[in-house]
Amino acid sequence: MQIINKSDYVKRKIKLEYLKIISGLLLVVAGFFGLALGFVLNWLFFIIGFLLFVFGGMILSNRTGEVSIWKAGFVGQQMVPKALSMLPNEFVLINNVSIKDKNCDIDHVLIGPKCLYAIESKNYNGEIYGQGDEWGYMKRGRAGGFYKGHIGNPAKQIKRSVWELKQMLDEKLLKMSFDPNQFWIEPIVVFTNPNTILKVTDSTVKAMLLKDLPSYIQECDAKTQIPEDMLKTITDILRNE
Repeated sequence: MQIINKSDYVKRKIKLEYLKIISGLLLVVAGFFGLALGFVLNWLFFIIGFLLFVFGGMILSNRTGEVSIWKAGFVGQQMVPKALSMLPNEFVLINNVSIKDKNCDIDHVLIGPKCLYAIESKNYNGEIYGQGDEWGYMKRGRAGGFYKGHIGNPAKQIKRSVWELKQMLDEKLLKMSFDPNQFWIEPIVVFTNPNTILKVTDSTVKAMLLKDLPSYIQECDAKTQIPEDMLKTITDILRNE
């Protein structure tokens, strides 16, 4: 399998969150000195120092949690290429696909001889449950109890991105005299954490554990082959987008 890595939005997001954490630390330090000066010089320094200390602490608290979430997502994204590495060379995996000026960010697009797959990876731990487009998870906390969490709507997210992707590809392929009806894109939500228990029913997109993804791709039952020149053109479009 060929792998093409594009600019990684998650990496950029993690770096941005670290910059916010540093700014929070600087505000806490400045607030501490302001409090100290307030005791010695003037009450105004104390108030300013107190506000800086509190604001910096809030930034630290919020951003530290965000970094943990984004780092977990990044780890999950790295697991997908490894799981698909056994696919033959006729497959091309493009990581971190986005469309300019569109709300479209897809973790992985796998280009195969019969179909394109848009893969949204999630690294949640615990029991994932869902029906239709309603999703959530049950997880054991540090104290031993269970709590519910909300994971947004990965099915709706990937369906919207697939629609944007198909529209863009159709438009460009038509200009090159290709028939866009010769290919289709299947959305998939993949859960990469090995401790995930998946209990999703009636999902509007295919949802599966990472260990099941390679066999699902290989068992594709599409009847038609995508022309080789179209596959190459699609790959070039996504590589340069």
